Parts: sequence; structure tokens; C-alpha cells
Amino acid sequence: MTDKRTMLNEIPQPDNDTDFVVAALYKFVVLEDLHDFQAQLRAICTQSEMMGTLLIATEGLNGTVSASYENMTRFVTWLRALPQFDDIAIKYALYKQRPFHRMKVRLKKEIVTMGCEDIYPSQNAGTYVEPQDWNKLISDPDVMVVDTRNNYETAIGTFKGAVDPETTNFREFPDWAEKLANLPADEKPKKLAMFCTGGIRCEKSTALMRQHGFDDVYHLKGGILKYFEDVPAEESLWEGECFVFDSRVSVDHNLQKGDYELCFACRMPLTPDEREQESYLPGLSCPHCVNSKTDAQKARYEMRQKQVALAKKRGEKHIGKTTTD
Repeated sequence: MTDKRTMLNEIPQPDNDTDFVVAALYKFVVLEDLHDFQAQLRAICTQSEMMGTLLIATEGLNGTVSASYENMTRFVTWLRALPQFDDIAIKYALYKQRPFHRMKVRLKKEIVTMGCEDIYPSQNAGTYVEPQDWNKLISDPDVMVVDTRNNYETAIGTFKGAVDPETTNFREFPDWAEKLANLPADEKPKKLAMFCTGGIRCEKSTALMRQHGFDDVYHLKGGILKYFEDVPAEESLWEGECFVFDSRVSVDHNLQKGDYELCFACRMPLTPDEREQESYLPGLSCPHCVNSKTDAQKARYEMRQKQVALAKKRGEKHIGKTTTD
């Protein structure tokens, strides 16, 4: 489905008038009058015929939206005209089909849920590290490299020597961080280098670690995907593939679709070997979840899979639940 992908701040020109531009964006910034800002966002999204999800909280803005090139230009121009978002970084992609089918602008306690509402990355985040400088940093023996992603993401790839907190969701990360902070002084790492897929989770994580008293805290600017774009594959310290939250499931260092497919029952990425096992039934079960789902859940998955098959037969795309990381 995806034709091109770019990390540049310039909106990519579609190949033809039917292409859609998808923009993934976030910025940590202290926002006030959230209801008023929500109304403004809804208005410009309606005017620009946007589809997707935007999350607003006191700590900032996060989301992914899609539109035609002209409408995306209108939206981004409006957003960057606001002083607090004049430098917001946006990652773009071109899609042949619109990937979202509704527009949601929601007020949340956090734009990326950690469960710590008193953390303000815009005021206390760690130091950005450009992708081309990342290898040197994580090769320093005094640096603990921390993967802030969840276990289903770390399972398919990570940086060489990275520590895996083994979380199932981002809410569990503060518990791991507290344990690290409570280690005896002679066991604590001197420096922390943190990373995630696109930059948002590791940026918030660095603010948490600084609150715990760590002074030398760094995070990979633009995340793993920016590293893949800027660092040649032959110089890469990445091992495996990278989980992504779209139809590709995983990508290699060249940002090409990887070998993994998603189990729609438990959302685990599956290797080709796992998809050959008897327990793998597309849309219903896989080796990770075949024995953990209730009969009611299995019946629901079976009904969904039938709907997917019917939609495919009609030449349509099944519209299911959409989520925003």
C-alpha cells in the first residue's frame, strides 16, 4: 500500500491526484486551554478533510492524519503558524488508499501513556543525539543503552547490546526505571542512551530518568526509523528488523517490508516459521495465543475474519478498529 516514505519536513508530492499524504507528528509542549485548542483542531481538520487521530494533553500533541496533498498543505501551514508548533517535526508517507476512515481529536491525560502525569519532556528531557552520532555514543562502555519499546517490538530486533526492560506496555516502564534508580551508586550506569521507534516514547522516558536523578541521559533523535534513513546499512549497529505500527508490520534497515506478519488475535509479529505451524490460523490464532483465548474471543475473531473475507471478495477494504500508539 505504501509507495514512499520520508522523514523530511517538506510535504512529499504525490505521484498522481489519487494519492494520500499521511503525516505522523508529535511535540512535547505545555498546552493550556485544551478545549479551545481541540475546537480549533477539529475545525481545521474538517476544513482540510483530514482523517486519522490527534491526541491533545497538557504535555503536547501526538497523532497521525491523512489527506490529499492540498489539504495536508493547508493543515500543516495552519499548525506551523502557531508559535508553539512552528518547529514541529513531521514524518510523511504516500498511500494509494486512504488508511483512516474517520477523524478523531481527543483530549487525554497524556499524549503517550506512561501513567506519570507530572513528567514534562518539554522542560526536562534528555539530550538529542543525531543518528549519525548514535553509534559512537552506544559504543561507549560507560553507556547503558535502553530500548523503551514493548516486548513484542524488541523480540524482532534491537540495537546491539541494548537492555530490554521487558515491558508489555509503556505503563510498566516507570516500575523498571524506579528499580534502576534504586540500585546502589556503584551499580548505576554513568550514562543512559534511550531509543524507540519514532522518538516519542524515548523522549518522555529521558524526562522520567532525569527526574530519578540521572544527569547524563540521551535519546535518539527521530528514533529507529530516522537512524535507518540516515545511517548506511553497512555501518548499522541494529540487529534484526523493526516493528512498525502499520500494514508492513516490520521493516529492514532499508525501510522495506520485512518478513513478519501480524496475528490479528494477539497482535504479535510472526516469523515465516511460526506462520507454518498448525496453531496459526489467519485472523484466529497463532503459536503465542492459541491456548490463551476464550471461546467467546475465538468466536469474535472468526466473525471478523469472515467479514474480512467478504469485504475482499467485494473488492473492498474491511474497516476495523484503528489505534494510535
